[in-house]
Amino acid sequence: MLKGKRVAILIGPQFHDEEATIPRSWLQERGAVVDLIGLDRSELTGKYGRITLRPDLAIDQAEPGRYDGLIIPGGGAPERIRVHDQALEFVQKFWQSGRPVGVICHGPQVLISAGLLAGVTTTCYVGIRDDVKLAGAHYVDQEVCVDGQLISSRKPEDLPAFNKAFGEALAGEGEDKLADALSALEMAISREKGAQEFYAGVAEVLGVEALRNKFKYLAVTEQGHFDQLSELYARIAGKKPAAPLMATEISGKSVSPDITATEALDLAISAEQKAYEYYRQMALRAGSERAREMFEFLAAEEMEHKRLLSVDKSLLQGGQAHFQWATHFDMPPGMEDLW
Repeated sequence: MLKGKRVAILIGPQFHDEEATIPRSWLQERGAVVDLIGLDRSELTGKYGRITLRPDLAIDQAEPGRYDGLIIPGGGAPERIRVHDQALEFVQKFWQSGRPVGVICHGPQVLISAGLLAGVTTTCYVGIRDDVKLAGAHYVDQEVCVDGQLISSRKPEDLPAFNKAFGEALAGEGEDKLADALSALEMAISREKGAQEFYAGVAEVLGVEALRNKFKYLAVTEQGHFDQLSELYARIAGKKPAAPLMATEISGKSVSPDITATEALDLAISAEQKAYEYYRQMALRAGSERAREMFEFLAAEEMEHKRLLSVDKSLLQGGQAHFQWATHFDMPPGMEDLW
């Protein structure tokens, strides 16, 4: 059940009739609150003239932080939405929360214009397959694709699979249940320590300077996560987390002098995906809003790391990808004193 969850569906002129209404009905039947968000409050007719909808909110009235999930249906609407600055800003801010984003058919066009597809694996309507690839994404042809927070499908016939995958991401189903808060924190701390040690080791042995610098950056970032989580653990438990800490996130992989760049990138990409999924589950089960925001912040950072690494891998293999500086998201408001 999705009771208590709130989802935004972003629509515009010529939205795909079924891709907007079927997910909305599916979510509402399971207890979720769904808001239709338009570029304004004008009544809209679907691409095929079968459905007429009036948005619940205009984009300038919508706040990304109010929602647990976002869906962008296809049709002709994404072409209109992608040139609307406020809509792109809404999507960018929501993406940075680490919460589920669903795109159907032409929906990825909005993510392309928002600059969010580099390094991401996605599916879409076959007619925009090349646009998705040129944006730096890895395209797959399947009924539903789940890559971290992104859930994508190709066409209306895929909606049953899309709804199921999006609902699971929204509810946090399909993942191992977390233990109590302290045990979960201990696991998270172990993951960060393992990742930090692996990245620092890789930075010492790789022959490509640009990749060495990327892994140094990641090592510093993961050390920051480790310090933050350790301090939070100490505040809750009144003691430091127990040692030794295992390198669970990299599966105990040691760094040998002859490790290749491809091997290092594959291990790191897999690690960041797992870290994202773990923090999303911690966020879904957090006992307070501030804790939820903290773990969503960490989840979003891990997904950004994965995107950066995926771009490097694409370039290494001679593919097309957009150059992207490593970024570090701002600390969420009101969390400065958590540490």
